[in-house]
Amino acid sequence: MKNRLIKAAVILYLSILYSAANAQDILPELKPASVVDDTVITLNDLFTDLTEKQDLVVGNAPDPGQKLLIPARLILKLTRAHNVRWRNSAGVKNVVISRISTVIGYPDLRDQLAAKLKNLYHTDQNLDVRFYNRNGTIHLPNGFDVSDLTIRNISLDRNSDKFSALIAAPTGQGGETLHTVNGRTIRVTKIPTLARTIRRGDIITASDIEWATLPDNQINRNIVRNSDKLVGMTPRSLIKEGNPIRLNEVNRPILVKRGSLVKINFNTEKISLSTLGKAVENGGKGDVIQVQNNASQKIVSAVVLGPNLVEVNAGASSLALLNP
Repeated sequence: MKNRLIKAAVILYLSILYSAANAQDILPELKPASVVDDTVITLNDLFTDLTEKQDLVVGNAPDPGQKLLIPARLILKLTRAHNVRWRNSAGVKNVVISRISTVIGYPDLRDQLAAKLKNLYHTDQNLDVRFYNRNGTIHLPNGFDVSDLTIRNISLDRNSDKFSALIAAPTGQGGETLHTVNGRTIRVTKIPTLARTIRRGDIITASDIEWATLPDNQINRNIVRNSDKLVGMTPRSLIKEGNPIRLNEVNRPILVKRGSLVKINFNTEKISLSTLGKAVENGGKGDVIQVQNNASQKIVSAVVLGPNLVEVNAGASSLALLNP
């Protein structure tokens, strides 16, 4: 009988220990770090496997993209007040709270700032904005974008073209932070460049054109500024994509080669004549070149219309040169 009582006591004791161990196993564990996406921190952000009072507010979350430390002793004080049991197996002293954000780089502000600065300059000329801190960033709450930023104030020194802007960034639920952005303005012009590398003899088409922006002080009179001066032209030598193009780097495609047989047209309201001749020089469309009438051996100036096709300037003297 005595042995049975001892055995039962041992079983009861072991059962109590097992229950206590299981109870210990299911206690919430304090996290060393947590990432939040809200303006407040809740108890659920601090623990794993929390089954009660998850929405209890611990405090305000940091601003988007920022961090803060919550001491474990303060968490203990709060949880004791609300009868929440937990464990700290890793001996965490501070929980690091990070808030996720949408990152806006300073270059994303370029269009907004340029529009404001053009008003201050009272000009329609294109402006580019150069930032002193090119790697500067502004953090917004998750789901916000650059359109949610507001330029609160902007000042401009016209003598140095330097500016300073105060940018308001929302933090969520009506709050905002202010950021100072400094830089300078540059007057720029859009110029046509090539979207692909084009070799000598290739014809430049409208689809080959893409536009680039250059500071005015880098554009001289020899730089092509109008796409009409490129379309239909051919490079004198290889032109790489994206590079500014000089006027002397392109010319019209050769439609008439020197020494080739050409058809010579002469057209007026009353007369239309054609004859054959020989090109004395090369020419592209629209070029005026010298051609020789095969029959009369006389040389006349003609405009290149197409491949091996030219037209002489209308006039009695030109007609006389065409006749044998």
